[in-house]
Amino acid sequence: MKATTRVLHPTPVTPVTTADPVSACRFGAPGPPRHHVHRERASRLLARADAVPLVVVAAPAGTGKTTLVAEWVKAEGRSGDTAWVTFDGPGEGLGEPATFWACVVRCLAELGVDVPPYRQAWPSWTWLPSVAAAVVAAGRRLTIVLDDHHLVTADVADDVDLLLRLANGHLRLVFAGRRAPALPLYRYRVAGTVVELGFPELAFDDAEAAALLDALGESPEASEVGALNAYHGGWAAGLLLTGRRRREGGAPGGTAGSDIGSDIDDYVCREVLDPLPPQARRLLLGTCVAGEFDGELAHDLAGPAADRLVRLVECCAFAAATNGGHHAYPPVVRDALRRQLTHETPGEQAEVRTIVARRLRRDGARDAALREFVTAGAWDEAAELLIEDQLVGRLLSEGPDGVVRAYSAPLLGTASRADLVVRAATRLAAGDAAGCADALTRIPGAPTDTALRGCVAALDAVRARLASDADSALAAAEAAQRELGETGTFHPVGPLPTLVRLARGVALLRHGAFDLARAAFEETAARQDGRSLSAPHADCLAHLALTDALEGYLARAEHTATEALTALAALTPDNPGTPFGGQAAAHVALALVALDRCEPGTAWHHATAAEPAPEPLTRHLAQQVTAGVEAAEGHPTAAASRLHAALAEATATDPWTADHLRVEAARLALVEGHPGLALHELGQLGNPHAPTHLDAVVVRAAAHTRRNEDGPAQRALAAVLDGFPPLRPRVEALLVEAERRLRHHSPTRAATVLDASLRLAAPERLRLPFRQAGREVRHLLATEARGAHNWLGRAGDASETARVETLTAREREVLGYLTELLTTEEIAEAMVVSVNTVRTHVRGILRKLGVNRRYAAVRRARELGLLDE
Repeated sequence: MKATTRVLHPTPVTPVTTADPVSACRFGAPGPPRHHVHRERASRLLARADAVPLVVVAAPAGTGKTTLVAEWVKAEGRSGDTAWVTFDGPGEGLGEPATFWACVVRCLAELGVDVPPYRQAWPSWTWLPSVAAAVVAAGRRLTIVLDDHHLVTADVADDVDLLLRLANGHLRLVFAGRRAPALPLYRYRVAGTVVELGFPELAFDDAEAAALLDALGESPEASEVGALNAYHGGWAAGLLLTGRRRREGGAPGGTAGSDIGSDIDDYVCREVLDPLPPQARRLLLGTCVAGEFDGELAHDLAGPAADRLVRLVECCAFAAATNGGHHAYPPVVRDALRRQLTHETPGEQAEVRTIVARRLRRDGARDAALREFVTAGAWDEAAELLIEDQLVGRLLSEGPDGVVRAYSAPLLGTASRADLVVRAATRLAAGDAAGCADALTRIPGAPTDTALRGCVAALDAVRARLASDADSALAAAEAAQRELGETGTFHPVGPLPTLVRLARGVALLRHGAFDLARAAFEETAARQDGRSLSAPHADCLAHLALTDALEGYLARAEHTATEALTALAALTPDNPGTPFGGQAAAHVALALVALDRCEPGTAWHHATAAEPAPEPLTRHLAQQVTAGVEAAEGHPTAAASRLHAALAEATATDPWTADHLRVEAARLALVEGHPGLALHELGQLGNPHAPTHLDAVVVRAAAHTRRNEDGPAQRALAAVLDGFPPLRPRVEALLVEAERRLRHHSPTRAATVLDASLRLAAPERLRLPFRQAGREVRHLLATEARGAHNWLGRAGDASETARVETLTAREREVLGYLTELLTTEEIAEAMVVSVNTVRTHVRGILRKLGVNRRYAAVRRARELGLLDE
């Protein structure tokens, strides 16, 4: 490790004078460094040099070139036929041909070859033949190592080539330096007379890195060695400096990146950056920003000299070629260069970062481009990137620690056109719809700035999805769609158009327009592409599941909602505070599925998981599920109160949702045996004849049937069964039709209709309509269809009546009083018995019906038809 040796064990140098530049050079092979590590692979490659006249070891500083060549020279007794010169020191004449040839003559003299001294006035073609003749006359093969040859000018290249050809294999030159000599290397490659080693061949492998760290007194675990060596890219000097800092306690263990300190920064600055010309330095500081760089970025930074400079940094600055024609630095060098970039003058740093940001944007690396624009203070270009490239849409889906959020934060307060846009988006992402609206209203009108206008319209559509009434939300979404379509600026699969389509789909769902909403969600989900749109994609799936659940397609809803939750769980960080209602919508969809399958525990779990629901629709539907669970557990009064509270809240903003909740209240009244109250509830619908309220039509038909009003019931059923309704209202309508036919003493026809409803519901395991069906239908299920439909479970099992222990006459009488909600004392007074006697009868009723509460007993008795007998 030549450079490391020089740092740790400096060799005294003869004082330099401009009159004697040769005195700036050092002669003789250096000794091994203190922490020498044998590199078997590199030594084996260098051993092939025994048969060639030219050896080139070109690699950046600190890669151990000198150490490797010195070890090779001393192996197998080569040192007797080898001379060594190191071109070192700041002498003014060091790079001149006279100095170079004077050093070569001195090396040959040390090897016992008598050659005439070099005279600058002599033409080379007159002097070099005599040198070559003297070498051949020596009768043995001679080797000269020219260390740090990169300090020598290229003027001697042709003469060196001539000397090697004239020596005819009797002379071998070994060039060790930070770049290859300016020789016609292609000729030697074609002839197979050159051995070349670069940084890939000199880089330490993990075993060599472990040996080096052991020599320094460090003994890290094998996995840690691998991480450290990968971070340093096998760079010897970096590993050495890191190991010393770790040994001295100056760097914590753990990640490789934590071992970087000022020593490495100084080394890279002095040994890599400072020797380079200004254009090459600018190239390094610009290309280190991206993970990889290509020729186009190099051309942007360095102009026409880019190709030459890229070759220079390949040799001097670890810029290794990658797949696809790109280049990359080892992480340790990349990070050191990035830190050095922050110390450049503000003007130079801003110019470099802006050039890099423009290239990153053209290459599609928008996140990194935004970071560089903002760091450079290029506010206008950062604003253009946020607005025209739709990065503002990412602000809505990322968590508080998202990269776009962090990169765009400095834009706040800059008075750029992105200032209020970023403010509005971040407020909206935090759930502050009012703050978003305030920021949007303060954005100055810009009729000619179509991109800004479309961005504002998109943000307003997302805001309206959360905070406006259903009509305004739909109007805002459709206005934003028109705005985005007219600008022609935004790609249709980009974040903002996707968010607008989502907002429109949710608004349509709030209006009960299931077919249109489904089409909007399916189109949006089909267009998703890329990781940055994963949150909107999951949002689409969740609302598709919600649409299916509302229509009764439970299996599809369950599958899609589960897929949505899985996709959301994969997002990092999970941020339920974003305006995307996907998580809540997916849980509400699963809650509706569980409720329709008579699984109240599961329904309660998902309804609770949906809180707090950011959207009005999911919030109201979660209340519907909770009310359904309360009703299933024997609390119909609490369930009715909850439904009415939710519909009162929804009436002003979501008329369809309010009507939907009122239909549920009517269904609850019907199940509790109050068909008149059910009709009263349905009479208060805002639009009782809307085609989206088929559920209301079915409940009305059931209420008329149980009031023995066959004409209105038949007309209502015809409105459903003659069309193509969704699954749930169709199943319920068939059950009501079966009940009608049973009341008309047509059990055969009733059984046919019942069988059709069962076949429709079976794939979805839609149980709730059968549990809520009339007593006659439940009896028919028990006698005709139960055995073929075990999936119903207890949902429609009227045959349980036969398995219930018979109630005594007194218990039936007490049960009748329980339906009137009388207290124990009131029942005792009415029956003219003691309070203890009533309590005994109540305990018997609860035991025989398998419940533990009075009202649950009433409900169970009603399900079993005991109160109808």
